Amino acid sequence: MALVKELQSQILNLVDEHWSAHTQDQGFAELISGKEPGHRMADYVDDRTSSLLKVHLDTRYEGDRKGGIRKRSMGDIWVHSQGIFNPVNVKSGLQARNGLPNVVSMQKLLNYLFQHLIDSYYLLIIKFNVSNDITHKAYLFDLLDWTEFITYDAGPGQIMLREQDFYDAFDSGHIPEEQSIQAKTRSLFALFEAQVRVLITNREARVEGQRDMLNEFLRTEFVVNQSNMRFVL
Repeated sequence: MALVKELQSQILNLVDEHWSAHTQDQGFAELISGKEPGHRMADYVDDRTSSLLKVHLDTRYEGDRKGGIRKRSMGDIWVHSQGIFNPVNVKSGLQARNGLPNVVSMQKLLNYLFQHLIDSYYLLIIKFNVSNDITHKAYLFDLLDWTEFITYDAGPGQIMLREQDFYDAFDSGHIPEEQSIQAKTRSLFALFEAQVRVLITNREARVEGQRDMLNEFLRTEFVVNQSNMRFVL
């Protein structure tokens, strides 16, 4: 059912008002003053933003079997709209546009879709520019509508967002093609399957390479040779 447009606008307005007012807070200033400010601000911004939505909207956290908050849930916060709760994953960082940030586990996303638990997966990304005056820009979108701008590595198992291509398209007003949830899921699975097969091929090649080294090892007398090593005090 996804988040209705009015609710999406409300979320963006809340985020903009909050961070326009709080980017000059002492705590935020300290976070961006040291090394790797993007990593340092991530948890702070994510927690503050999730709490903001919880105060102003009808939201829940996903629970575990013991009645607590589920760790590593699909959403940092789940926002109610049209009869269901929709996962919203909050991301933050500096306003660089050429990265491949991890956004979600492919297998987890597919499992939630296969089990009819969700029909959307929202990313709320807040990008900060800290060069002079601190400014921000927020993006809210359903990743399932923008799969043309993702990539996937079956090794770590994470879907990654092609930032440069996505932001260029989003900021230019690009409207994704409308698709059924079945078509979206089929497209995700096709990417998953293709990359798993690539991973299997690469792993098999690695095994054969190690097997060749083993055979060479077994053919020769074993004598420790450290002539190519360097040791320091």
